[in-house]
Amino acid sequence: MKKFNFFIIVGLITGLASFSTPSASLASDQDQVSGRPTIANMQVRKQKRAKELETVSENLSWWPTDAKPGAVKDDERSGYWWYPTTPGQIEPWGNRGYIYVYKIIFDYQSDDLPAPKQEELRPSLLLRRVIKDVRVYFDYNKSELRADAIEILRSGVRALQKNPQASVLITGHADQRGSQEYNLVLAKSRASSVQKYFEMNGITKDRIKIISRGKLDAIANTRDLEGLQRDRNAHFVVAEVEEVMLPYQGPPQDIQTVQINDNTYLTQSKESLESDIQVSTREYVVKKGDTLTHIAKAELGNPNRWTFLYEFNRERIKDPNKLQPGQKILIPVE
Repeated sequence: MKKFNFFIIVGLITGLASFSTPSASLASDQDQVSGRPTIANMQVRKQKRAKELETVSENLSWWPTDAKPGAVKDDERSGYWWYPTTPGQIEPWGNRGYIYVYKIIFDYQSDDLPAPKQEELRPSLLLRRVIKDVRVYFDYNKSELRADAIEILRSGVRALQKNPQASVLITGHADQRGSQEYNLVLAKSRASSVQKYFEMNGITKDRIKIISRGKLDAIANTRDLEGLQRDRNAHFVVAEVEEVMLPYQGPPQDIQTVQINDNTYLTQSKESLESDIQVSTREYVVKKGDTLTHIAKAELGNPNRWTFLYEFNRERIKDPNKLQPGQKILIPVE
């Protein structure tokens, strides 16, 4: 199954693209008596920065633009700025001079298209000014909107009504349980539920883009109920979104500070909201003749979920095949 390529380019209105890099330890660069950087260490740091700039400039060569100049070191932000003074002819910069982009989602329709060929133009999305960053959560194996999500979705509708140039990008997610194929469908259904709400409230379809990530971004283990809930979400961003055709040039060079997960890039968004976490547990007393399969069917609605029940109660169940009458186990409510 193909993955989307996610790249971040965050800048201020006056500039472009800050790529954060790990900074050197200040303690090692300071005089142990005065606490000030020594001349020798300052020279070492200067040489290191020059090397970093050279490396980053080379690694950014995949970027489809001929705008100049290249990456510029920003000491205050410990990163690099892309600040073109000479416009290029190739998107996304075009001839517009100083612009800034929060995020590029390259080849966002890859699941519906044949595998890309070198230099083939692929539909991609540019996210510019971010207005609202929102997550709404879903119950286990469900795609229906919960009551606690409605008011948050209304705020998204209001933001779109106040910003006619903005669009909404909705990304569906699932937790790690089940196959990726199944979770892609489930996650898309969750994104579609949000899409339908927007359309029912007057937002036209051409302003809405949806993506399914399945369980690609799931991080919680099966014993972390709150984490599993957070993984089951539809993440929507109200932003100025532009669809452009970008040439496929293979995966980018390995710059860890540029490649990020979908759930970490909107640190600069204007407003962030999320619905409530609604999970809990209840106690179950094992009866004579009970099996985990029987309990899973009666309490969770599916006998095949006995393995999840066992994992969730690892500290309480020594042998999944020998439950003890009177033993207390926890039933997750999610």
